[in-house]
Amino acid sequence: MQLKSIGLHQKGEGSIAIKGNELEPGMYLYALIADGQIIDTKKMVLTD
Repeated sequence: MQLKSIGLHQKGEGSIAIKGNELEPGMYLYALIADGQIIDTKKMVLTD
């Protein structure tokens, strides 16, 4: 289930800040998708 999608419109290096207080504690997977291809997937753990 996808919770959120953030579109990027710039090329090159960049960053995104995730506001942890907007999500429930738990484990989340996030992916970088470029041109319809999954580039990388990472795991994020949020605690109380």
